[in-house]
Amino acid sequence: MPTWSDPAPCDDDERLFECPDCGKRLCSDLSAVSCDRCETEMQNLSVPRPE
Repeated sequence: MPTWSDPAPCDDDERLFECPDCGKRLCSDLSAVSCDRCETEMQNLSVPRPE
């Protein structure tokens, strides 16, 4: 599996997203982002996970 470069840290108005299928990461100011490689909805890593 390829290793994508990590864009973090993001700008203050952006969130870090990660694709659960291929691991690609990107920063975006949108609330939901789809992976352009897998067409899977990316997970927002900028919010804490529930315990």
